[in-house]
Amino acid sequence: MAINPVDEPSKVEHKMPPVLELIRGNILKYGNPLALTGKEIAAWAQGLNLPKQGDLLFYTGGEYQLLPYIDSLVKTMTVMKPNSATFSLLLGLRNVVEKTGIAPEKIYASVLASEKERFNQVAFKAARVLQTLGYEFCYSGEDELYSGALLYELGYWEDFAQYGQKVLQVFEASKAKTIVCLSPHAAEVIKLLYPQVGLKHDFEVKTFIELVWEKRAQLPRLSTEQTVVIHDSCRLARDLGVTEEPREVLSAMGVDFNEPQRNRAWTTCCGGPNKFMFPELSHTIAERRIEELKCTGAQLILTSCPYCLSSLKQAMAKNPEPGIADFIEFLYEGVVG
Repeated sequence: MAINPVDEPSKVEHKMPPVLELIRGNILKYGNPLALTGKEIAAWAQGLNLPKQGDLLFYTGGEYQLLPYIDSLVKTMTVMKPNSATFSLLLGLRNVVEKTGIAPEKIYASVLASEKERFNQVAFKAARVLQTLGYEFCYSGEDELYSGALLYELGYWEDFAQYGQKVLQVFEASKAKTIVCLSPHAAEVIKLLYPQVGLKHDFEVKTFIELVWEKRAQLPRLSTEQTVVIHDSCRLARDLGVTEEPREVLSAMGVDFNEPQRNRAWTTCCGGPNKFMFPELSHTIAERRIEELKCTGAQLILTSCPYCLSSLKQAMAKNPEPGIADFIEFLYEGVVG
């Protein structure tokens, strides 16, 4: 008896784009999306002699350090389609060089990563600001792992739950009670998403700007005529509810700031979340947000998210006015000098 093909179970193989599988594999094997070593991630802390254990854990998640590599990979994708034979060959080279511990996509990205030093310095500047304000903290150093945010955002939820256990083990080894996150993406993952996948913990999770806000009475007054505008990060404002803290920090320092039409929880996205799948669309969204911020007449854009800083900065490549800085960089100049 012949079998009608319609009666057979449908066998459809679902494949994720190669770049997403690459990111997933790197996180699971190397502890970050682009296979940087622990030594590279922790290089910013050389000379600070931070202890590995303490009540307050300083957590970078490698996100600022990784950004130049991620941006360079995205630039590669805009001229080399992710599903092309050339891009597949680039990824295939991993089989040849993997034994040396060098990822081919990292080699390619490194050539284009002109912003590497700047983004590494953000973590250093954050640490110095907190120290100047009287905070004592520890740092996991080369053992620090990326939070796994992209695993969740890209739909690898089982991997995310398993990987998160490793991250929590590093946290537990620090003996910390509170974790201060430089990136709101990391804070959201640890505070809100880990518990959703069964990763319960007792850590108090705070963002960098919240710790600064708690010591706002100690902040110096700045004698500056430069007007700034705050770009609220989606994760920081919508998911974590941190909207007034950065504004009160600026007020405590005597800094005038303007408000864009869309602010706080109604902020406009920077385009960063679309980078890997739709880099051109991401750039268009970022350009539109820049126009909204320019309309305020401010001379400097401030943001508190590595991805926002990167996306908006790239959208301003042809016209660098107004300037743009991370809140950490701005505070460092005012608090540490």
